Amino acid sequence: MVRTDVLIVGAGPAGSMCAYLLKKAGVDCLLIDHATFPRDKICGGGLTYKTWHLLDQLMPGFRYDYNPVTRIRLSVDGKAQCTFDIEHPIRIVQRKLFDHALLQQYLALGGTFQQGALGQIEEQPDGSIAVTLKSGQRITCQYIVGADGSNSQVRRYLKPDTDRGILAMEQYMEKQDDCIEVLLSQSYDAGGYFYRFPNQSFDVVGFGDYTTTPEKFRRIMQENNIPEGKARGAYIYSSLDYPLHPHILLIGDAGGFANRITYEGIYNAFCTAQHAATAIITHRPFCDTNAPVFRRIRREETLCKLFYSPFSFTILRWMCHHPHLIKTIFDRKMRG
Repeated sequence: MVRTDVLIVGAGPAGSMCAYLLKKAGVDCLLIDHATFPRDKICGGGLTYKTWHLLDQLMPGFRYDYNPVTRIRLSVDGKAQCTFDIEHPIRIVQRKLFDHALLQQYLALGGTFQQGALGQIEEQPDGSIAVTLKSGQRITCQYIVGADGSNSQVRRYLKPDTDRGILAMEQYMEKQDDCIEVLLSQSYDAGGYFYRFPNQSFDVVGFGDYTTTPEKFRRIMQENNIPEGKARGAYIYSSLDYPLHPHILLIGDAGGFANRITYEGIYNAFCTAQHAATAIITHRPFCDTNAPVFRRIRREETLCKLFYSPFSFTILRWMCHHPHLIKTIFDRKMRG
């Protein structure tokens, strides 16, 4: 039987950051993940200004490889297009290397990490939580932090009938230029868009909406003249419909904290990791420490319906003829 104060399930950006902050505060924690790192991860890999600025604050001195991109090309319905330069670069990272580097920061503090897949969760009469891994190993803890992505097993303990969310698919292709490309279309289901993110040595192209299938993904790639490649898919959970638990906390994609309009996930992964660590260190409810994120997500849910409405697409097509307006709005939004 292994005993620890906090068990963190999932060593992506949310889990590694939470573990790092807890370890730095002197809290005993164990970080587990079913994967062997470094491991690949489906994601455009774009760190916006507010994301890398927050990362600099939470993990001072952290160094990682990235491609700084300051140009964005936006297309709307194939009828309007504009290109504009942004105030602060978006840092495009390879998630395989970036996530591994975050994990190494936690390990450098003397943190404990082991490979293992979650099996069973049992709440004990004394208030502790017993976890059985699929290997048969038993762990007791006071807190579980679920940072195990959109298919979170921790969330399924809280809400067994949880859905999987929107399916996003992507592939790699030969590098074209250092310009982020985004295509919005009313022919996609609400919330869907095509994207191309230029990494240092290759491009990541992807698509996702509420009716994505491998066949639809290939058709979208063909429409955008993307050579056929090895496609990968992952679900993005976008709901807060699970019950909150005082000692079982969900952060990052496991908690459904991806941006409702852009599906950007790393910023809220860091935010919720920080708020979970604060809740545990100060013995405050997560619903209080994470209140700003809960409010922001609910606002985004309302704005998402407006953003993907026919009226908004009319406005966006008009704004493509005035790229300075789009640049101004984008820069302000990225500053948080």
